[in-house]
Amino acid sequence: MFAKLVSTIESISPTTITLQVFLLLAAIACSTRFISGRNYKSDLSPNGTSWDGRKVATLPYWFPYFGHLLPLTINLDRFLQKCCQRSPPGIFSLKIFGSKYHMIFTPSLTRSLFEGHSTAISSDSVRWFLLVNVFGANKRHKQEHLRAHGDAHACLLDQLLSNPSEMLRATVHGIREHGPNLVSFSDSIVDQNPWERAAAPIIHTDIITGDASSVEISLFALIRTFVANVALPSLVGREFLENYPEILEDIQDLGDGFKYFVLGLPRWLPIPSLTKAHIARRKLLGAISSLHGALDQLAAGNEANQPWRDLDDVSAMLKGRHAIWNAYGTPRDVRDPSDLSLLWAMGTKTTNLIFWILVQVYSNPELIQKLRDEVHPFAKASQPSQVFGLPEPARLEINDAGLVQSCPLLKACLYECLRLHSKPVSMGTVQKDLSILESPEDSRSVNGERPQSFVLEAGDSAASLSDAHQHDPHYYESPNSFQPGRFLSSSESVQGQRTLVRGTLQPWGSGEFACPGRVFAEQQVMAFVAAILVLWDMEPVDSRGWIVPTQRTSAIVSLPSADIRARLRPRDLSKTK
Repeated sequence: MFAKLVSTIESISPTTITLQVFLLLAAIACSTRFISGRNYKSDLSPNGTSWDGRKVATLPYWFPYFGHLLPLTINLDRFLQKCCQRSPPGIFSLKIFGSKYHMIFTPSLTRSLFEGHSTAISSDSVRWFLLVNVFGANKRHKQEHLRAHGDAHACLLDQLLSNPSEMLRATVHGIREHGPNLVSFSDSIVDQNPWERAAAPIIHTDIITGDASSVEISLFALIRTFVANVALPSLVGREFLENYPEILEDIQDLGDGFKYFVLGLPRWLPIPSLTKAHIARRKLLGAISSLHGALDQLAAGNEANQPWRDLDDVSAMLKGRHAIWNAYGTPRDVRDPSDLSLLWAMGTKTTNLIFWILVQVYSNPELIQKLRDEVHPFAKASQPSQVFGLPEPARLEINDAGLVQSCPLLKACLYECLRLHSKPVSMGTVQKDLSILESPEDSRSVNGERPQSFVLEAGDSAASLSDAHQHDPHYYESPNSFQPGRFLSSSESVQGQRTLVRGTLQPWGSGEFACPGRVFAEQQVMAFVAAILVLWDMEPVDSRGWIVPTQRTSAIVSLPSADIRARLRPRDLSKTK
């Protein structure tokens, strides 16, 4: 009997086994798709005769347990966009690794959950998940992290929300010092600034005088490197960038692999951006760890180890968090990833955002003149008299508070670029069963029905997809075009200015889940943009004129799909008011 069984098995060819496995998987996939599709249609129907207390419909999927993992991995943005288009209620659910994730993309449902039920939804598990999966924290040390997190986060808020913060003062000082030297007109790499070397500069000379008249550069490379070199030292100090000059490339590589980290894909998968992200994370954690080691030496009353010499300009926030980590005995494999998350966010959002604002503004001559007139009282450039026949760099004065408080058009440009290019996400875990309610305005805009309410169950995860709302024609006319006027009031104020109207835009997240550094980030961005506007003229090298590049998906703020070449020349400050 046994011999007959063995003989039967041996007679089955590998091709037959492969075919049988394929047919079995196909049967499982088709069955799963049929059942999940039927459940989806059922959940979309009203609850009896009422639209209140509806269950959130889970979109159909093909494979049990894995759910929607495959389409999310292949093209996350396109898949989520299609999900929003086929979900008229403004909310849908996905299944990933057996867990349910509610995705919300209408403003009222987002506010109802993240502001109206802020005590019933927790971001602790999401924060820890990102710290482990994206930034490399040791998952065995969760309790050590939780013990110190409250005080460490309070230290962060204390520094970022003070007005003006120490970090903002340091950044504005750097803008005043280096803004007039955005390009140096030097052919020698030795004499060029670090941000110029990354931008492949070409010097153009005046035909008559033979003097350098303009510099052709790769604009994104120049702006990204310039902003990072001026802004990041306000957090980690100047020596950090000197000791780790490749930090910007590593920050970008980490961002390119962000979605793969979030999805939990293993490192051995043949995805180049995932491999590069792992390498970049290891290097960044090593740099942060080295800085913490130097701060440990100073705290012990010793001199810092090489290559560290002067750490006086490391921010009070980072030093304060370092003291808190030490007081709680927090392991390095938790504190380093925590501070890396700050460094990565600071080196990603503002740098990319400033590039997009400048491209949009310089491509519109009428808009750029209006902005220069608006910021003139708060960002002034002047040309000192020559000494011994040598030209002096321009001098720059910046009133950052005045820019934020009295320049609505500049802030409208900021918000419009946030709408077009940012991907803010608020996410949390539902702690208890709750109901969220749609507003009448959203109901009319999205599905033409009466307002609906949806029930979320304890243990589920929920996230806001603000990117979908930001490109929804129901809320924004011509959603893919740059129109900063949409964020300005139709009538002027008593002071003769149009006021800012943000509407339903939530570019920094919602409620308690909003980015804690949003005020600081806006101040930074407006100061950088105003300084460049008053100091520099810019024109495209392309004979077709300014062509705004298409976007490439990245975490927080998108990247340009390709850099653009532009020609910079200093403004004739003798003609300015």
